[in-house]
Amino acid sequence: MADLYVKLYGKLLHEKMIPGGHIQFGGKLMADLPEEELYIGKPVRLIYRCTNADHREETPFISRIVTITAHTFGVALPYSEGNAILLPVGAKLEVFLPGTAGEYVFTTEIIDRDFSTVKSYILLKPNAISRVADRALPRSCRVVAITSGKGGVGKTVFTINLGIALAKHRKRVFIIDADLGTANIDVLLRLNAPYNLSHVFSGQKSLLEVAVPAPGNIAVIPGGSGFQELTKLNNSQFARIIASFNQFDGFADIILIDTGSGISSDVSNFIQAADEVLVLTTTEPHAITDAYALIKVMSGLRCPAKPMLVVNRAESLEEAKAVASKLQTVAERYLDQKIGFIGWLREDKFVSRSIKEQQPVLLAYPQTLFSGNVAQIAARLLGIETAPAPNGITRFVNRLYSLLTASRS
Repeated sequence: MADLYVKLYGKLLHEKMIPGGHIQFGGKLMADLPEEELYIGKPVRLIYRCTNADHREETPFISRIVTITAHTFGVALPYSEGNAILLPVGAKLEVFLPGTAGEYVFTTEIIDRDFSTVKSYILLKPNAISRVADRALPRSCRVVAITSGKGGVGKTVFTINLGIALAKHRKRVFIIDADLGTANIDVLLRLNAPYNLSHVFSGQKSLLEVAVPAPGNIAVIPGGSGFQELTKLNNSQFARIIASFNQFDGFADIILIDTGSGISSDVSNFIQAADEVLVLTTTEPHAITDAYALIKVMSGLRCPAKPMLVVNRAESLEEAKAVASKLQTVAERYLDQKIGFIGWLREDKFVSRSIKEQQPVLLAYPQTLFSGNVAQIAARLLGIETAPAPNGITRFVNRLYSLLTASRS
C-alpha cells in the first residue's frame, strides 16, 4: 500500500506540495522529521485518545518501529497484560519519538494494519501528513460511475483515459473495475493484478493492497466478483469493509467506477450509490435507444445524481450535440428528467490502434483529437474553463472558401 502511494504521488509530494510539518522538538516547531531519527528497532511511545459524549479515555503504550517506507512507518502491534491493543484504521495517535538531543512529538494516523509477518500498524510520517493536509482539496473523494446502455460503446477505454486526464490535473485517481461480467481494465493496461475485491471482502487483503499502479499516475482496483459478495457479509465483516473504503478519503480525490453495460441490478446499484453518473453512448440508433432505457431506469429509481451524457464516436461536435439534444428532449418530455451534456469523443483511428498496443490513447497519442476531447471532459468535471479546441487548417480553408465564394455571388 505504501509503495503504491509512493509510486503514484511521490513526485507530487516532493516537487509540487507545500513543504512543512508540525513537529515539536524541545518546545519548538520544526519543518520535517530528520530521516536519521527513524530506524528499524527504535522504541517509540504512543498515546491513543478516545473521546465521546460521556468521557475521554487515553491509552498509552510502548512499541518499536518495524518497517519504514518513503511516506510511512510501521510500529509493532502493542500488548497490554498479554492482550493485543487493537485500534481501527483512521485512529489518531500522538507519537513521542526519542531523539539524539531530545524528544520529537507529533500526531499521526493509522492508515493500514499489516498482520502478515510482524503484526503492525502502518502510520503516516509527519512530513507526509502535513503535505497531504496542506493541499487545498476536500477531504471526501468524488465517486463517479461511468456506464452505458449497451456494450461496445467504448466505456472502459474512455474510463481509463479520463482517469489519466484527471491525474494530469494533480488529482489522485483510482479506477474500480466493476464490470462483473467482462472486467478487462487490467488487460487493456497490461497489468499484473493477482488480487481483486473478493480478497478484500474475505479479509485477506486491504483495499490499497489490492490496488495496482497503472500508467498515467492512476491506480486500478480489479473487481472480479467482489461486489457480488457484499450480500454475503455479516455485520462485523461489513464494518471492516467500510473502514477499508474509508481509507480513500485520505488517499483519493476521485474514484471512477467502470460499471457493466445495460440495466441489470448490478449496474443500477453502482449508479444509485455514486455521486455523479456519466452515461456513454454513440451516434448509432440502437446505442441511443439503450442509453434512453438506462436513463429511464435511473429516473424510476430516483437516482440522486443527474446523468451527464458523453457521446462517443461522433464525426463532429454538431453530430454529438444533435444526439444529446434528442435524448435530452425525450427524457424531459416523458420522464421529467433533466440530462446534462458534458462532452463528446471524436471517431479516431488511434483509439483502436492504442487498444491493440495495450496503451492509453492519452499517453501513446496525446496530440490526437480523441485525447483533446477527453481532456476537455476532465476539465469540465473539475470546473476548469478550457480554451476552445483549434479548428485546424482544413476547417480554416473550408471557411475561407465559403466566405470567398459568398462574396463573389
